[in-house]
Amino acid sequence: MADVTWDEIRSLRADFLNLQLTETTNKLSERNCVELIGLLVKEGLLNVIYTTDGKDIITEQRLIREILDEIYANDGRINIVDLAQHLKIDLSYIESKVGDVCKEDPTLQFILGQFISAEYTNRLVEEINDMLIERGLIPFSELIRQFDLPTEYLNTILTNRILSSSIHNIKFESGTLYTENYVRLQQNILIGYLQAAFLPVRINEINKNTRVNENLIQNLIINLIRDNRINGNLIGTTKENAIFYPKLYIDAQAKYIESFFSQNGYIEYTLVRNLGVNDPEGQTKLVLKDRNQILFLISGCIDKLKFLPQLEMNIEHGLVSNEYIDITTLMPNSFNENDIEKLFKTEISIKELITSLGGEFLSNTFIIGKELQEKIDKKLNEICQECVEKESTQCTPQMYAAVLQGNITLATPSLAKGATGKKPNVSTGKRKGASKVVEETNPNQETISFISKDEIKTQIRTINDELPDEILDLLTDNLHSIKSRQYLDLFIQRVKESFISKENETTNDTTRKNEMKNIQETLKQLHGNICIFLHSIEQLITENEMNLADTLQRHLIRSLCTDMCDIIIRELDTSASAKTGQLSIEERNKIIQKMSESSRNHLSKVNESLNGKNIEITLTRLEDATSELLQLILKRPNKKTEKDLILDIREKLKAKLTDEQDPAMILHLTVTLLFYAVYNGRLIHAPGKSVPTLIKFLSKNLPNNINQRLHEMQDFVIQQSTTGTENTQLSNEKIQFIKKLGLSAKENMSFTSFENETS
Repeated sequence: MADVTWDEIRSLRADFLNLQLTETTNKLSERNCVELIGLLVKEGLLNVIYTTDGKDIITEQRLIREILDEIYANDGRINIVDLAQHLKIDLSYIESKVGDVCKEDPTLQFILGQFISAEYTNRLVEEINDMLIERGLIPFSELIRQFDLPTEYLNTILTNRILSSSIHNIKFESGTLYTENYVRLQQNILIGYLQAAFLPVRINEINKNTRVNENLIQNLIINLIRDNRINGNLIGTTKENAIFYPKLYIDAQAKYIESFFSQNGYIEYTLVRNLGVNDPEGQTKLVLKDRNQILFLISGCIDKLKFLPQLEMNIEHGLVSNEYIDITTLMPNSFNENDIEKLFKTEISIKELITSLGGEFLSNTFIIGKELQEKIDKKLNEICQECVEKESTQCTPQMYAAVLQGNITLATPSLAKGATGKKPNVSTGKRKGASKVVEETNPNQETISFISKDEIKTQIRTINDELPDEILDLLTDNLHSIKSRQYLDLFIQRVKESFISKENETTNDTTRKNEMKNIQETLKQLHGNICIFLHSIEQLITENEMNLADTLQRHLIRSLCTDMCDIIIRELDTSASAKTGQLSIEERNKIIQKMSESSRNHLSKVNESLNGKNIEITLTRLEDATSELLQLILKRPNKKTEKDLILDIREKLKAKLTDEQDPAMILHLTVTLLFYAVYNGRLIHAPGKSVPTLIKFLSKNLPNNINQRLHEMQDFVIQQSTTGTENTQLSNEKIQFIKKLGLSAKENMSFTSFENETS
């Protein structure tokens, strides 16, 4: 190498240059190039990417450079979809090189399918700053729409680049960018407008008249009030309902409230509301907070030192000079019954005053004087005595037995006079509550009549014909309830006294035998009926109708079984005879604890079982108690006796259904008889509330047209009982169809004759 001269090197260089510039005479064909490139790719010696048209190839490194060139050619921002179209490269290759591109240029960001460079971000920040300086306010939504950038990215730019470093004190609130100069201008406009206001003005009206930005106006007013730059209050949470109240207007309201209260000793919230106060109660309490002895009611407030003495004086004067007082006439117009009730609960002195004068409250609205009370009470007591004398002279032995058993009650208003001593049949339903259709009454119950509410009202009118109708109605309702109980107690006492005197005239042995015989017959009848109904319950249990069976068991225990237990207790302890109706468990316990050990053991078990739902256990304990304590052996009926009892009960049910007019009772009796017809001559003792369940239970064995009629009747009865009025009418033909269906019920009945009947 040391022998090589510089001239030789220059000669070699010239030869090499000539060789490069010389065109070859042999070229590779396109097909050979494709095969050669394919072989290199297959051997892993070369990585290339084909364009979408398949004409060109590009290496991965070249692709990254092409992507960077396109980004800068598009001012630092391009979408990868557009990038793929420009480069004619499949989108998947572009997506796979996103990380490599960002590594190649760390200033690049890839956000939601877009490459964004630092230069683009800088230009964006400068442009937004220029817009803010020029306009003073820009909604954030406008920036998103104008620059078509992701919300999160744009929000980051605003936070990190504009708000943190701006020299123009730019703020971002309620989705809007604005400068301090703009806010100061808006505040000055509001100060001038609101300082000139002396009446309440709505935010919407301020915005309309001043053109202050609607997104800033509410916060600006709040800040101005807080900084004492304007005087007043802003009431309301949204710009639609917010109102600015100037201090002059608020002071005028407060002055009026305080002046009215000082002059009259009270003020009503309706009056304060008419002044334009949205929260009259709160504003009144705020104005009068420094005053003492104020009682705040529901409709207003009163000054106890000024208003109460005048009220007490008016009440005292009214009770002395009149027979009644309408308290509402002594209170401000808008004060209601709730205000009066709260006043009397808070100020006990008023109640004590009324009590000392012999007055009596009626529904927190009226006060009845002592003299009027005495006149009415004397008149109604005389009527009670007359009715007792009249009814007791017509008393029958059955009535006396009902009195002893506590099965005596007053006739309902629907029963006419002369109903005394008449028994209701097997089930005479009565309404109770909105959700119950029919409720069973005691089949052994006797009724006596008493004067109606209209008659009591007529008697009160004869005493004072100037009483308003409202007072008359309240007095009538209260007195009818009180005098009815008083009349019933007097009647029971008089009947007992009357029959005791008659019994003393005969031998005690004969009377005792007759009583014992009646009790035994009653117990046998109740026992036989319970056995009949028990067989039906057992049939339901066999068919796995447990819910319905449980309901019937509980009802049977609480009705007929309880009646049997009460008869036994009243027979063993005469003190229990004074109690009317069924005895409660607590009453029975008190009476049982006074008995001998043997009686106590048996009756305690019976009383305990009455609170359960197993009819077999209850019936067995009743049979044991009757056998041991009354020496009466109750045998369960055989097939012949059972059949006779069932036929007797069925005939009573049909007789009751024939005369029944109440749709609820017609449906109840018909469903009971249908159960007899469908289930092999078995009878049930069901409460009214289980009628819908029974209809559903029987539906699988009844034709569709009968099921439809039963459901129509059921819907009518339920609506009638819940609303208290007949909003919808059920045709007499449909009611008669149901009654006919019950009257035609018989064992193994065929319903063919009813299938072709239409409504």
